[in-house]
Amino acid sequence: MKCEHWGVCGGCSLPIDYQDQLALKIRAFQNLDLPQYQEIATSPVNGYRSRGEFRIFRDEHGLHLAMFASKKPIIIQNCPILLPSLQRVLSSLMEDLNLCPEFAQKLFGVEIMGGVNDECLLTLIYHRRLDEVWEEGARGLAQRLGVQIIGRSRGQKILLGEDGLRDEVNAGGQTYHFLRYDNGFSQPNPYVNAKMIEFALSCVGEDAKDLLELYCGGGNFTIPLSHKFEKVFATEVAKSSIKALHQNLELNGIKNVFCARLSGEESIEALSLKREFNRLRGVDLGDYHFTHLLIDPPRSGVGDKKMLEFMGQYEHIIYISCNPLSLKQDLEILGKTHRISKITLFDQFPYTHHLECGVYLVKHSF
Repeated sequence: MKCEHWGVCGGCSLPIDYQDQLALKIRAFQNLDLPQYQEIATSPVNGYRSRGEFRIFRDEHGLHLAMFASKKPIIIQNCPILLPSLQRVLSSLMEDLNLCPEFAQKLFGVEIMGGVNDECLLTLIYHRRLDEVWEEGARGLAQRLGVQIIGRSRGQKILLGEDGLRDEVNAGGQTYHFLRYDNGFSQPNPYVNAKMIEFALSCVGEDAKDLLELYCGGGNFTIPLSHKFEKVFATEVAKSSIKALHQNLELNGIKNVFCARLSGEESIEALSLKREFNRLRGVDLGDYHFTHLLIDPPRSGVGDKKMLEFMGQYEHIIYISCNPLSLKQDLEILGKTHRISKITLFDQFPYTHHLECGVYLVKHSF
C-alpha cells in the first residue's frame, strides 16, 4: 500500500511495505524471548480499518477532512486503510458538505464506523447548537449517503435511525450479529478480529464445561464462545458495554450467558465466595464448573499479582494480549502454574508498531 500521508498524518507510524513492517514487529516479539509462536494472522494490506476520526479544515477552496499530527493541518483526500465502503462515504460526504455550507457551519469533526456488511454510522461533531433545521438537513444527507447519522454538540446527541450500527462477524463457519456504538469499544480490524475469535474457539476441547470471561466488553468473544460451553459467566465494569452485551445476546438468541458488573477485585471476591453481592442475587456461583478462563485485558496487561494468582487456579486460560511486553510480565507469574500450549500473532494494526497475540495456557500436572 502507498499513501501520500505516510509518516505525516500520525495514523500510520510504520510507513513501509506491509511485509517489511510485519517482519519488524515479529523481530520485536522474538527479542522479548517469549516462547515461539505457531502462526501469524495477517491483515489485508489496505481497506481493513472499520473506524476513523477526522477534523474539519477550512480554506479558500472549501471544507476538507484533516489530521493534526502537528500544528499544520494535513488534508486527507483519501485514507486507504479504511474499509472501501467508508472511503466512498467520506468522499461523497465532503462533496455534499461543500455544496451545503449552511449545514456544515461550525462542523468540527467527523467520526465514521462501519462493518463488512457495508453498514455505516457517521457522527458529525459541531461547535453550535443543533436545531430542527439541522435535523432536516441531516435526514436528507443520511438518505443520500445511505448511512446512519448521529449529531453531537455540547450537551446534545441527536440520533437519526437506530442507536447503534448493526454488524456481523464470520468466524469458524458461523455468522454472529452485533450492535456497535459510536462511543463504545470495538475491534478496528474485522478481518483479523475474525481470526482472533477462531483462535479462541480452537482452544476449547470436547471436555469444556463452563467459561469465566473477564473484561467481556460487548461480547466479541462471549457470543461465539457461548456455543462451546454449557454456561458462561462474564464480568465487565462499563455499563455501556454491558448494555451492548445484553443486546448482542438477544440478537444471537443466546441464553446461557450471565453478565455481572464486577471489577477485577470484586470478581475475585465473588468467585472465591468471600463476599456476597446484590448484583449476583439469584445466581449460584457454586453451580458453575469452570474449565476455561478467557481474559482480554487493556494494553497495560493484568499486572495485579493477586489477580494473576487467582487466574492460576483455572485449568485452561485463553489470554488475548494487545501488548507483548505486558504479556511477558504476566506470564512470569502464570508460568508458575501453567505451560504455554500455543501462541498466535495477530497483525490487527498494520503500519504501526502494535502487535497483538493470543496465548493458550494449560495447567501443569505436577
